[in-house]
Amino acid sequence: MSDRIYIRGQAVSCALGDDTERVVASMKAGRVQVADVPLTLTDSNYSRQYFLLPPIESDRSQSREAYYYDVLFSTIAKAIADAGLKPHEISELPVFFGSTSNDIPIYEDTYKTFRHVLSQTSSGYGNIANEIAIRFDIKAACYTFTTACTSSANGIIFAADMIAQGFIKRALVVGYDLFSNLGFYGFESLKLISPSPCKPFDKSREGIVIGEGCGALILDRKNSAPNDFYYLGGANICDTYSVTTHNPAGDQIAATIREAMARAGVEPRQIDAVKAHATGSYHNDLTEGNALNQVFKNRVPPLTGLKPFIGHTVGACGVIESILFSEAVKSGFLPATLGFEEIDDEINIEPITRPVSIQTGTFLMNYFGFGGNCVSLVVSNKG
Repeated sequence: MSDRIYIRGQAVSCALGDDTERVVASMKAGRVQVADVPLTLTDSNYSRQYFLLPPIESDRSQSREAYYYDVLFSTIAKAIADAGLKPHEISELPVFFGSTSNDIPIYEDTYKTFRHVLSQTSSGYGNIANEIAIRFDIKAACYTFTTACTSSANGIIFAADMIAQGFIKRALVVGYDLFSNLGFYGFESLKLISPSPCKPFDKSREGIVIGEGCGALILDRKNSAPNDFYYLGGANICDTYSVTTHNPAGDQIAATIREAMARAGVEPRQIDAVKAHATGSYHNDLTEGNALNQVFKNRVPPLTGLKPFIGHTVGACGVIESILFSEAVKSGFLPATLGFEEIDDEINIEPITRPVSIQTGTFLMNYFGFGGNCVSLVVSNKG
């Protein structure tokens, strides 16, 4: 049996659609689909961009709760089908669910409907993972991760480590975040949402643009195709520099990257490209850039950020971006970083601005969360 832990099956629903092949094609062509969302709750006369899921016909008659679970269950069903799992394999499939908002979008809709009635007694941890288990008749354990933007990336690490140690045979890892007023207005109150398109690492960047999305992947020792990606190693370190963010010098992020590479058994020179967290905020890009320059001694490999295509899908970005990045490489290219025009000398990071041809390699993928949680993964599809 192989020691490798493969992405055996995957599915994504994001602002560019719910067909991974078409989403990847849109990324290669540099297409985006973004909406303007007005800040009506605060009686403000301006709006902010948001990468919303494409509307579907059934949206109009569904409750928010029904829509939430339709997206979730549909995405998971596609991932299971893509992996070719048999009924007994599904039944034994542990669930690793990562999200920032969990079921807050449902709670907000319920409160809006009943207004002054405490109509929901619980919201959050464990509810969604439990609903997944019920829907797919899963008898295995369920785990929930809520570590801000690293939530589903942590799900990947823990699932892969449990497979490697023989505790489980395979795993379903899900990342999911829908629009919530709490997140939207919370980020805007902190002045983190950009009034212009997201442009990571650019000198004139103005902040993040949030996105909705759901991603599901199956981790297994079995692979479906010869060029399937496999997990080599990962690391999780918490930076306690402050309550909200990371040390601008990037020391703990650099330590996370080094530990991930050490666990993967690779040297910096063996990394062919980097999928950066690349949120487009001043502080996050500065911190990540400083860390990358520390690790790679100012000779960073080709680097890209995916958030200009789909938005910052917060807790879901670990799974969604892992899938889209790996599928893009399997399709023969590294995605460009949309919006980048001028290098910021304070960061000294220049992401690729055109798709770069590549089909195999070993890659670093970064995810950093509000509150200081740091996650780095090393994956490969080399033979």
